[in-house]
Amino acid sequence: MKRHVFLLLLPLAFATTGAFAQDKGYKVTRPDGTVEFTDQPTAGAQEITLPKAQSYEPPPLPAVTESPPPIPQGPPYSTLAITAPTADQTFQDGGGIVTVSVRLEPALRNGHRLVILLDGKEAGLGANVSLSGVERGSHTVAAEVRDGRGNAIQGSAPVTFHMRQYSKLFDAQPPANGASPVGPAPMMPRAPRPQ
Repeated sequence: MKRHVFLLLLPLAFATTGAFAQDKGYKVTRPDGTVEFTDQPTAGAQEITLPKAQSYEPPPLPAVTESPPPIPQGPPYSTLAITAPTADQTFQDGGGIVTVSVRLEPALRNGHRLVILLDGKEAGLGANVSLSGVERGSHTVAAEVRDGRGNAIQGSAPVTFHMRQYSKLFDAQPPANGASPVGPAPMMPRAPRPQ
């Protein structure tokens, strides 16, 4: 029931809203004492001036300037990898010499430099670097691209290699008569045998 009454009064609400939006209206008092307001002049109607309808005008919104969407920042180089030495490669060099080669694509940009790191410390610059004096044992080599301020921009995956050096104990001494040395080939010391 309430729903039906509401649906019947809804059009009336819209109709009276339009009437009171005007500047003048009419007041009619019926013989039974009821007061009726209308926008149509009828016999015995008293004209009334309606106050201006209350309204609100919001301040204008600031203009929105659309900026282009940010370009996703990825690594500036598509390829940065150590090509030599290879993973777990073993070197046997008395001078501890290791050549490091780096593959970098695209080419190095202006203001950038390519740094070779040996065990986390700067060891050289460029794509092909010869390191000398590398001690025996396992080492890690990596490459980094740095900007003009020395900040790392991009780094390669580290590569571990091993350096073996011959012991001076196994150096063959040439005989005093100048003949070619014929001695045992260098080999690892053996563990003592139980008796």
